[in-house]
Amino acid sequence: MDNCLSRTICCLLPLWLLLAAPAPLYGQQSFQVTGQGQTVSGLGSANFGVSADATADLQGYVVALGSDPTLITIQDLGISGTSAETEGAELVVGEIFSDGFTLGVVLDAEPPFDGHIIPSGIDIALAVFEVRSVVVVPEGSTETAGFEFVDEVLNEPPMSNILVQGGLSVGVNEGLDLVDAPAALTILPPPPATLTIEGASSNESSEGCTRILMDNSEGGVQGFVLSITHDVSLLELIGLGITGTVTAEVGAEFLVVSNEGTGGTIGVVLDFEPPFNGHEIEAGEGQHIANYCYRVVNPLIVTDGEPLPPAVLTDLTFVDNVFGDPLLSNVVVIGGLSIDPILVDGQFTIDPIVVPSENTVFYADAVFDSESGNYPIPGATGRLHISYEEPDGNIQGFTLTLCYDCYLTIDPDSWDFEGSIVEEVGVEYLAVQVDDLPADGDGCELVVGILLDALPPFDGQTLPQTNFPLLIGGLDVTIDLDAPCETPLLIDFCDGINGNGSVPLYNNVVIDFQSVQNFERFGTDITVQPVEIFQRGDCNGDDKVDLADIAATIATLFMGYEIDCSDACDFNDDGLLNLADSVFGLNYLFQYGAVPPSPGAYDDGPDPTEDSLPVCDSNDTIC
Repeated sequence: MDNCLSRTICCLLPLWLLLAAPAPLYGQQSFQVTGQGQTVSGLGSANFGVSADATADLQGYVVALGSDPTLITIQDLGISGTSAETEGAELVVGEIFSDGFTLGVVLDAEPPFDGHIIPSGIDIALAVFEVRSVVVVPEGSTETAGFEFVDEVLNEPPMSNILVQGGLSVGVNEGLDLVDAPAALTILPPPPATLTIEGASSNESSEGCTRILMDNSEGGVQGFVLSITHDVSLLELIGLGITGTVTAEVGAEFLVVSNEGTGGTIGVVLDFEPPFNGHEIEAGEGQHIANYCYRVVNPLIVTDGEPLPPAVLTDLTFVDNVFGDPLLSNVVVIGGLSIDPILVDGQFTIDPIVVPSENTVFYADAVFDSESGNYPIPGATGRLHISYEEPDGNIQGFTLTLCYDCYLTIDPDSWDFEGSIVEEVGVEYLAVQVDDLPADGDGCELVVGILLDALPPFDGQTLPQTNFPLLIGGLDVTIDLDAPCETPLLIDFCDGINGNGSVPLYNNVVIDFQSVQNFERFGTDITVQPVEIFQRGDCNGDDKVDLADIAATIATLFMGYEIDCSDACDFNDDGLLNLADSVFGLNYLFQYGAVPPSPGAYDDGPDPTEDSLPVCDSNDTIC
């Protein structure tokens, strides 16, 4: 108890003496701890109280109770629900120390000094306090914590346990019995930490986030690893992280997230950087530590008036040794040790979306002109065309938001309206954004915004009505050199993306000054073809162009010599195999003649020109 309370009590004692009734009969009076015999697991908490037996009315009291700081700590202290609260105590001062607490109460401390008291009796509730275990007990062991009333030990100046009756202090020397509680709390080994995937459901944008919750009573959490999978036929993982969690609030200094397609992992270290000041998540229940966000692959969209289908439930599952290199397991780090937690899986609910009837359609199509040798192979560039259908409305503008595979590169500066209906109508506002940084956690995104009539004289131009797709415009899309072959690289319409900004955008068409979002959208995909590659002039397939290839060409023409790739023998790339190819090759090798056409005599590559020669059968592809 602080000096202020001590002085206050000392100053009020003469006043109590003046107002006192006759001196009390001291008889059998005592302090005792209530709530004994409780147990907690790990770093759990329990509530106790202090009560008194008193043979005379109480004008105030001081409680000084000691505890073992190696086993427990006092977390909260007060008079809630006690007789002091009921009788309207006017001065209450509590002090919590590492090894106990003091609590001083004066019932009547303010004018008009109208004689507040606590009537005498048995088991008079004086104080309530909460304690928390600070020790993690090993499996198979227990610890017991008690409480001891102490005089002249706690606070400055040191306080003693007293009852104030009839204006007099009644302590141990006056017959107050202090009943210690040597075995009040039993501390058991903690249960394993528990990680839970909270249930989630899709919103009107067919997206939703599940929270990952942690229960832990073992100690401060220094880090954790999460590894969760989902059904890719129903859900797409679109984001994972720690935004809005206790992990972020504490200040995680190391965070690694990985979207593996069929699931995702999160690795966190709370205290990773100097000065290593001990960041950790305190023990507790239901603590929100991470988020996993999903988009429904095929939303349950129902036109208004149609029967409503049932919601679809799909599992979200903790998995060990599936993702990562090295393979990762779900763990919680406590006291520098990796703890295997109890894992509670969850479910994602896909709710149907009811939309009004609408017949606007937008298309995204990737075009590669293979007739001119532009195959969809790594390094090749095609065009992403955007088209629309609208049979009975006049489109004034639109926002299109698309997500695309990050093995593709889209050039925002390449957008043009060449050959489109918009080239005829005219556009007064165009915005094209490309976010091609998958490291920011939201994948690769394309945003196209168009408003046809944005400038004076505001003459109302719109896109014409059409029953078949009309081209709006397009831009270049390039397949990255490390793109996998024979794997669809998706370009699809998606909602809730922010491009290079911070505002979430969604697919929206403006018709008659109204926003329409429930129109049909059809995306596309690009599958990298395993096109045969060869060296121009390497007729015998030994990865060199030399005189032996001239001989192989002649032998193919006149001696039935079998070759794997006719295009490789077509030195001059005229689509024919004849003596002209041998002459071209000899001139190249010995007469400083023209270099064999692409892919050339030194690089492997596909044939850039269409011809009637048989397809190469060398099993040497660009993949």
